[in-house]
Amino acid sequence: MPEIIVKYKNAKALNALRDFAKYFDFVLEKPKSKKTVNNSSKAALPVTFAGNPDVTALAGIWKGRDISLNELREKAWGERL
Repeated sequence: MPEIIVKYKNAKALNALRDFAKYFDFVLEKPKSKKTVNNSSKAALPVTFAGNPDVTALAGIWKGRDISLNELREKAWGERL
C-alpha cells in the first residue's frame, strides 16, 4: 500500500484530516516512537569485538584488489567531497 507523510501544525488540522480520511477509506497511523540507545544496551550488542575492539583484524582486507584510496573515497562520498 502506498504511503505518504502529512505534517500538520495544530489539532484542528488533524481532526480535518481524520474526517477527510473517512470519506476516502484512508488509514491514519501514529508515527512509531524512536528508541534511543543508552550505554547499558551497548553491552548487549551482538558484535563480537564491541567490548574489546581490535582494528588489526581488518588489516589486509583490500590486499590484492585493484582499487586506490582515491577511488574508495569517490565511491563512498561521490559529489560530497
